[in-house]
Amino acid sequence: MYKNSFYLTIKLTALAAVTAYHIPADAQGGMDMVCALTFCCLFLTDFLLGRLCPVKKIRLLFLFIEIMGCLLCGAGFYFPVLLMLLYQLIDLSGTEGYFYHISVAAAFLAAFIFEPPFYSGVTAFILTIMGAFARYHAKKLGYYKRLSEELRENISRQNEKIAGFKAYAKTLRESVSLEERSRFSARIHDRLGHGISGSIILLEGVKLNLESNPAQAEKNLCVAIENLRGSVDSIREALREERPALSAAGITDLREMLEHFSLTYGIKTDFSCDGDTEKIPPQIWNCLRENLTEAMTNTVKHTNASMFEFRIYIYNKIIRASFADNGGAVSFQKGMGLEAMEERTVICGGTCIYECDVRGFKIINIFRL
Repeated sequence: MYKNSFYLTIKLTALAAVTAYHIPADAQGGMDMVCALTFCCLFLTDFLLGRLCPVKKIRLLFLFIEIMGCLLCGAGFYFPVLLMLLYQLIDLSGTEGYFYHISVAAAFLAAFIFEPPFYSGVTAFILTIMGAFARYHAKKLGYYKRLSEELRENISRQNEKIAGFKAYAKTLRESVSLEERSRFSARIHDRLGHGISGSIILLEGVKLNLESNPAQAEKNLCVAIENLRGSVDSIREALREERPALSAAGITDLREMLEHFSLTYGIKTDFSCDGDTEKIPPQIWNCLRENLTEAMTNTVKHTNASMFEFRIYIYNKIIRASFADNGGAVSFQKGMGLEAMEERTVICGGTCIYECDVRGFKIINIFRL
């Protein structure tokens, strides 16, 4: 599209230059005006063919007609127009890698054969320089447009893949949840079903023998009590085994929060935890989650950071957690969010430390175990 517009512009410019120079002031050059209008129609038709019917053979044939028109009307007089047509012919011939080499050779050969007047030669030279510059940028613009379209299509395909992965992840989570529930219910049934059913039968026997055979009824009652006590212990054991460790749940929650933050705001995140996480009590896990939320909110609101880091170090007697971004700041003022963070940290027996410099802003929480 850009090349067609470029060649139409450059040909019309060449035609206007030679026509304006040749038509006399007394307006007697009627034939020259007719030729100029004819060439304008031919050029516009060529442009429309390039837009509506980009068949190379038809365009080459039409271009030959334009060149023959220049030769019949006077190649010396229409030399700039002829030269622009030759450039377009070379471009359509598929010699992309040697366009400028062949064009220079064709220009010198045409000038030697047709010997144009001085004004035509100067006009052709100026248009050639201008045309080479414009063609280069038109070609570059077309390349970037194609690249933009390819990137847009690639982004569209990636978005479709992401949507598919999200749907698959949702289905997988639901499937895992249903499978886990099914497995847990089967485990409860296998462990408790027979014991509770047997206890019910024994209790019914106690009810029947309560008056007629008190000794047997008491014996059955004791057995039923033991069975039920064992069933309750089995329930507790199953629940204890199924319940995830507090440290694993805490780490998972923190990772999920950071991943959601990164996807939402386009800020990279980095998380690490060194030490025995089993030492962290529940109240400190809650404090870390809330402080992490506040630190990420401050990063979005008050900085232009591209990276957010969260580090947890667990030692024998203390826990050190740091929230850092690379936003770069030389000063800060504590607001309600940071004051609330300090209060939560103090309630858990810890302290807050702030570090602010050109590298970014860092919040350090230190808890005593």
